[in-house]
This record gives sequence, C-alpha cells and structure tokens, in this order.
Amino acid sequence: MDMGKVREWFRNASLRGKILLLIVLGGILPVGIVMAVSFATVRIQTEERLIYALNQGYSQVYQAVGDKLSRLHNISTLFAVNDMASPVLRFDDKEMDVAEQLMLFENINSYAYGLEMTMDSSNIVFYIEDSYLVVNAQSSRYRPLTDAYGSRWYQSLRENNGRPVWVLLDGSGKGGSYAAIARELWNPDDYSQTVGILAILMERKNLENMLQNAYEEQELYLETADGTLLASNLPEEALHRLSVSQRNVDDREFGSITLGGEPCYARSCRIDGSNVYLVSVIPKGAVREGMNVPNGGMGMVFLGVSLLVVMVMATMAKSITGRLKLLKEQMLRIQEGNICKMEEGPSRDEIGQLIGNYNVMVDQVEALLREQYILGQEKVEAELKALQSQINPHFLYNTLDMINWMSQKKESENIRSVVQAMSRFYRLTLSKGRDIVSIRDEVEMCEAYMEIQKRRYRGRICYEVEVDGDILDCLIPKITLQPFLENAIIHGINEKADGRGMVILNGWMEDGRITLSVTDDGEGMTQEDKKKSHQGSHYGLSNIEHRLELFFGEGIPVQVESSPGIGTCVIINIPVRTEAEEAVEHEK
Repeated sequence: MDMGKVREWFRNASLRGKILLLIVLGGILPVGIVMAVSFATVRIQTEERLIYALNQGYSQVYQAVGDKLSRLHNISTLFAVNDMASPVLRFDDKEMDVAEQLMLFENINSYAYGLEMTMDSSNIVFYIEDSYLVVNAQSSRYRPLTDAYGSRWYQSLRENNGRPVWVLLDGSGKGGSYAAIARELWNPDDYSQTVGILAILMERKNLENMLQNAYEEQELYLETADGTLLASNLPEEALHRLSVSQRNVDDREFGSITLGGEPCYARSCRIDGSNVYLVSVIPKGAVREGMNVPNGGMGMVFLGVSLLVVMVMATMAKSITGRLKLLKEQMLRIQEGNICKMEEGPSRDEIGQLIGNYNVMVDQVEALLREQYILGQEKVEAELKALQSQINPHFLYNTLDMINWMSQKKESENIRSVVQAMSRFYRLTLSKGRDIVSIRDEVEMCEAYMEIQKRRYRGRICYEVEVDGDILDCLIPKITLQPFLENAIIHGINEKADGRGMVILNGWMEDGRITLSVTDDGEGMTQEDKKKSHQGSHYGLSNIEHRLELFFGEGIPVQVESSPGIGTCVIINIPVRTEAEEAVEHEK
C-alpha cells in the first residue's frame, strides 16, 4: 500500500469522516481485536474442557459396559468349569433311559435358571446335539447345534478357537436382536471334543440404554472385532463408523479423524477380556456449534454497542462539523461576492469563537467595501469631470472665434443672439455642478448649441428633434450628444460642396433600453474616416464611450453607420437609469 496516497486521502477526507475514522481505529478496532483474541482463547479453553468432559463420559460408559460384559463372561466361565453340564452333554443316549435324561437336564435347567435370576434380563441357551430329547429349535434353553453351523457368529467363535466371544443373534438363534457371549463346551475327558455351545443372551436395548447418557450429537456404539454392531445410541445409518483398521485397542483420549470427508473427534477402546470395542465419534462441527452460541451472543452485543457508539459519535461529530461546513459554504459565497454574516446562536467553544471572528471580519470587509465604493464613485466623478473639462474649452474656443468673426462684420444682432444661446448652453452645462443630467436637459442643451451653429452658418443647417417623451426623465452623462452634433456639422455637412444639410436627433425606448442617434445628410465617411473620429485630435467618440462606461458600469460602444455621399448616423444604446436608482446607488 502506498502510504503517500493514504496520507493524501486522509488529508483530503472530510473532518467528520476523520473523526469517525479515529473513533473506529482508536476505540472500536482495538476493543474488537481484544474481544477476538479473548473469544479465541475462550474457545480453545472451552474445547479443551469439552474434550475432557467427553473423555470422562466415555470412561464412565466404558466402566459400566465393561462391568456388565465382564459379569456375563464370568458366568459363562462358571458354567464351563462346572461338572454338571459337561458330563450330561457327553453321555451316550443308549446307556441312559429317558427318565434319567430328563432328570439330568432338569438339574441343568434349574441351575441355569438360578443364574438368570441374578443376571437382569439375560437368558442362558445351550446348543447341543440334535439327538437329545430336550432339543427343540424353538426352545428357550436347548437348541440344535446344527442351527449354529454356518452362521456368522459361529464362524467368529471357531476363529477364536472356541474361547468366549461376543456375537449378535436373535431369540431363535438366527441372529439380530440379542447380544450374546458364546463359548464352546468341551468334553472333560477329551478337550479336543466339543459337546455343545453355551450362549448367554442379553437384549440389545439393555446395552443401548447404557449408551444414552452422552453429549448431544455424540455417537456411542459397541461392535465386535470383526465389525459386527452390537448396540448404539443412534440408528445405524446415522453413525460415523470407524473401519477395523482405524480402531485402537486402547485410546487414552479423543483424537482428530476424518470420516466421510467430515472432521470428527473419535475414541475407541477394547473392553478388557472381550472382543468388544466401545467406539465414540462426535463431529467437530457439533462441538464448534456449541461453543459458538455464547461467542455469537457476545459478538452481537459488541456489534450492537459499536453501532450505537458510532451513531452517537456521528451525531456529536455532526454538531461540530455541521457548523464548520456552514462556515465553509459561507466563505464560498463570499468568493462569489455574496457577503453576509452567519446566524449562529451564542457559543463559547472554539467553533463559536471562529464564527464570531468571521462575523467581525465580515463587518470589516463591508466597511472597507463601502469605503472603496465611495472612493470609486469619487474617482468616477473625477474622471467624468476631467473628460467633460475637455469639452468646455473646446466649445468655448469655437464659439468665441465665431463671435469674434461676427464682431468684425459688425453683426451686433447675431452677436447678441449667440451670446444668449451660449449663456443658455453653459447654464445647462453647469447644471448646478452635477455631472449627470436628464435626457430632457441634454436635449435642451443640444438645442442651445444648434442655435449657435445655425447663427454661425447663416441658416445653411437645419435641425430637428424626435425624442419620445417616456425617456426624457432618464439620466445620461451631460454633454454626451453635443459632440455628435458637432461632428455631424464639421465632418459631415461642411464637407459638402454647398455646405448645406439636415441634422436630426432621435431617441426611443426598445426592449428595456434607450437608443439615441444623431443623423446627418452630409458627405459621409469612409472606414479610415471612422477611425479618425475615434483617434483624431478633435473631441472623439472614444471620450464619450469612456464616460458612458464609467457611469453605466458596462461597455457601451458608439456605433457609426456612414455611406460616402449619403450621410452618417451615430447611435448609442444605453440602459435605463432613473433618479431613484441613482439615489439608491449613492446611499450604498
């Protein structure tokens, strides 16, 4: 992982995210790790205790089953060494009459019955030669020896050389419902000769009852050395059976093994003095499931508490970061030119102090902006005055020159009319010291100017005014239209051969803006002449554009439409500005 990228991500993350991340990494994660380690330790200890309990339970079952099997083994041995049964079973039926046989078998039967009374639901059965009168396939005591031949349990007995062996057989000797210990009975005079088989039968349910006190899902079963199942606490199809090779004669404790692809714990021991194994198997999943119940509960509690902590801390973090977010948004508004204070209740924490300082800063910025605006207004007014000051001497020079020329001609009446018109013009120009006048005053000023020019050119110039009344009260920098009239005369009509022409002043409202134009039917201008009208030494159009931009706050170009030999039209398009709007601007 690139630590530089991690640091960059953390630096750019939101403050709220950083707070929650620190809570998780500094609080919840360490506690979670400690709990995980604790769970693992508890799990190991729990598993060890469970295995110990399983071993203890196995030992108890082993002891109980061993005692039971050992007792039946001892009884079978007692019969085998008793002088009562063997001599009777080897007699020749030709040497003894029926009454004597019946009396001898009755003695054996009485002795066996007495032992059965002490063995708790066990039954003693003899398999003897078929020639005996008492032999009957349905007998509960004496059964034909030929019924045993060929059976699986008899084969197990022969493989054990006739010594005691545990087998599975049914009540009729055909195997299935009884667990029995069987052994051969020998002729005391010739131990190579078998005179019968002794079988002590015990119902399987007695053994199954002894296997029931086990851990949940623990499998306990008894099987013989050849794998014959004698009893179990679960149905045979549900058992995880160990193979003969997987069994041990004496496992001291449960060990790990895999049966059918499933990991299990298993233990097997052979019961002393017998061919019977006690086997126990328990799937590891069952053990772990039992251990996961408390751990799962603790984990859910931890997750719930962690979620609650995160929710509470997220709410608290929001109370901190929310105000900071508002402060950030307000600063962004300042960048967009929207300066205003934050409405924040009284708070003495660091964020409250920061917001208070911000509001103080806003007050100072607004004061500086007001001061800057006033300075700007003063600058604009100064520039307007400077530009307008270029006009007065220029016009005054031309007018005085004309009066001088008239005086030389001794035209006293014309001089009087011109002086009156000039007086009117300058009265309107001064306009009580204001730089901004109404269009009405500007039009009247233009009329005074044109009155002087008509005197100067002795009636060769005609002048008309066509200005809509709804724009007369709107404002405009003074001496805006007079230069257009002057240019129309000097660069238009005077250029004609006869020096005669018409000048028309128009004004109207269109699409919320005012259009003013001065049209003449003079000589007209070429493109080069248009450039000179902006750049020449005379009072040019660029001066007017600059003053209009200072007043209206936007670039307002002077449009010149001219055709040589036809005439020229000078047009300006300005916003509507009223006395009320001007008063509001000055209040700011």
